[in-house]
Amino acid sequence: MSLPAEIAGQSIAPGGPMRVIAEIGLNHNGDADLAHRLVDACADAGAWAMKLQVFDADELLVADAPAPAHVRAESLRAFFRQFQLNADAYAAIVSHARDRGLAVIATAFDSLSVGMLDRLGIDAFKVASGDLTHVMLIEHLARTGRPLVLSTGMSEEGDVWNAVDWAVGSGARALALLHCVSSYPTPDAQQNLRVVRTLAEEYKLPVGLSDHGMGGDAALLAYAQGATLYERHVHLPGTDAIDAPVSSDPAELRDIVQRLARAHAAMGEGRRTPMPAETPNIVPSRRGLYARRAIAAGERIEAADVAALRPLGALGAEYARALIGSRAPRAIAAGEAFEPGDLGLHAAGGDRGQA
Repeated sequence: MSLPAEIAGQSIAPGGPMRVIAEIGLNHNGDADLAHRLVDACADAGAWAMKLQVFDADELLVADAPAPAHVRAESLRAFFRQFQLNADAYAAIVSHARDRGLAVIATAFDSLSVGMLDRLGIDAFKVASGDLTHVMLIEHLARTGRPLVLSTGMSEEGDVWNAVDWAVGSGARALALLHCVSSYPTPDAQQNLRVVRTLAEEYKLPVGLSDHGMGGDAALLAYAQGATLYERHVHLPGTDAIDAPVSSDPAELRDIVQRLARAHAAMGEGRRTPMPAETPNIVPSRRGLYARRAIAAGERIEAADVAALRPLGALGAEYARALIGSRAPRAIAAGEAFEPGDLGLHAAGGDRGQA
């Protein structure tokens, strides 16, 4: 499908650099001041965007909702309430992020949160893996006209197609898919990173990785599979972050950003051509054609008369078949380099060959 492939005016198209999204998530512990410190950490680490999670616990959970495997809480509603911030706090966080040059992405879990974040002018919405089947939320998000990132944890292929259809049908103007394994943390053997390429090939959309496991190694492997988005939770050491097991600290996040930048530079444009760093080695390393003996003008040049030696001379070794069988148009001294003009006079019936 053909949709614009950009967020915040930056391309997320295949072949581009990996855009690192630093996920603050719940790691602010419900403390706005800590959230601002996390914004600074994201920016200082070189992240492209920071991401928030915004919800109303009463709109997210039934009263006696069971906890997922990675959460220990008697009341899941009470557990999530401690991470809620008010609209003014979110406005200040978004403003701070913009001041630090970060794009702003948010996962909104309910209609009121969608409206509040839309009014704040965030750059993109994300749909959490748990909401990939939430048709009403996806359609609401798509109707905002803001780019939409769908996380695909716990899904089957049909779930992804449904979500994409709902988003496109409701006017999504830009759409991306994140491979995700919704296990916190994800075992190495269950990363299933080849799915990144599968998503790219199947859906023809920008793709990325929401990483709950390996960190930098997963980021590089996802990039090699065609990802242009990489999402990783960030936490500040010593702050008792709820998502610390699946988070990177600022130094680790900075290392991931730098490794991905090096990887993108190393990948190049994909066209087979000499690189500037190797160009000085062409002449010393390639072979040219040289006369093994003195050859008189008009004399036939035999295979035994031709040596392929370094450095590259006026006539490269690839012309050997064309040279052998020619009649020398000039006198050539022993050890002298053959020249392009020496190819011109072939014996009658001789095979000029191919360069």
